[in-house]
Amino acid sequence: MPLDPHLLAQALRTPPGQDVTESPIVRAVILPDPANAADLVPALRTPDSLEGANARRILCEFDPPAVPHIAAALAGGPAAGDAQAAMAGVEVIWALLTGEPRAVVAETLDAAAENLDVLLRDRTPLPDDMPAHIERDFRGRICDLTHLVLGQLADPTADQSVFRALDDEGRDEAIRQRRPSGGGIA
Repeated sequence: MPLDPHLLAQALRTPPGQDVTESPIVRAVILPDPANAADLVPALRTPDSLEGANARRILCEFDPPAVPHIAAALAGGPAAGDAQAAMAGVEVIWALLTGEPRAVVAETLDAAAENLDVLLRDRTPLPDDMPAHIERDFRGRICDLTHLVLGQLADPTADQSVFRALDDEGRDEAIRQRRPSGGGIA
């Protein structure tokens, strides 16, 4: 059953001095159903807003079964194609899975594979808000971040430096190999 938009809006407007994750709405209504995670994803389009920050906090309280819903919202929902939402959403997916056993990570990523594949094909540049005097190894895209996160989830000891040193074409080839048709997400 879809989340009541009025309850969602009320939770997302929880003032900074209150812990949104301890709100009765969040604990009793939002968190019990992993599908509700998808309703929070559009707020990630404005990560610096109160609603965006609260959405991220709430999303990080979900368990791994919410990951396929988050990936679906990023791939085909109202937040689809939004670089801010994609960046924050992929980071939330990492936060939800990083401490989980490998079997849970693999099972969860398999359940989200179709939508993660959409993100692996999205070459939209990530927001670049770093000052000009800071040297970048490359200007990342949604597909690059998704690839790096999936790689870290598959092997937390993996070295990212080779991927980061590649040009766009080289990174595209590495991403093609990560895609389900290239051998699997995890």
